[in-house]
Amino acid sequence: MSPPVTLVGLRNRSTTHTRERLRLSSVAAYLAAPLWALQAVIWLGGPKVQEAVPPYTITKPLHFALFWFSIAGAVAFSAAAAGEIPRASQRLGSRPSWWARLLARIALCSATAATIATVAALIPAVQGVALTLMTGLLNGALVVLALHLGLCAFLSWRGRTASRLTRMPVTAAAAATVAMIVATLASGSDSVVGLYVAVAVALLNGAAWFIWGKAAANGRLRVHTLSKARS
Repeated sequence: MSPPVTLVGLRNRSTTHTRERLRLSSVAAYLAAPLWALQAVIWLGGPKVQEAVPPYTITKPLHFALFWFSIAGAVAFSAAAAGEIPRASQRLGSRPSWWARLLARIALCSATAATIATVAALIPAVQGVALTLMTGLLNGALVVLALHLGLCAFLSWRGRTASRLTRMPVTAAAAATVAMIVATLASGSDSVVGLYVAVAVALLNGAAWFIWGKAAANGRLRVHTLSKARS
């Protein structure tokens, strides 16, 4: 009789561990939400931190660091939160779920590397190279994060294993992240409309990650920890 009891114990511990990871995902999402919303304030009233023409020399180092740290932090915390979404979208043993988790890790590593590049950009001798790396890594991280969330949203709706509490926040986060990519491009134009769209999308992103944080924290998400072999 001991093997079944042991198996039940292992499953219970696995479920408990998964819920703890979802709570950490919730904390990361709660940290990402205000950082995304902060972009709206920066875009509206933030000072210019770099020259408008190449090589985009930094003119206000402190404001530059605060501005780009907030962006890198928003992407990094979003990726950290998103890493646990596959647990609530589909069984972890599935191939699509594996790819989704890999994409989240790539986004997190890219955002972390972008943070290091931001620090390096404050050094005049390597500023040009660091700025190129920083923007490239952040843009790449945002695109990879959007791919991850899009895949998670697809899995949550297609597989019919995720609850409504999972599907809606994940879909909202995916849509908001894709919109952020478009808004980032629009904010670089001289159009006032593009600026206001970027501000609205930044607030939408903040709301989307707050919603996911709340969903992950409430303990009612359906989590999947067993592989296909055990299903």
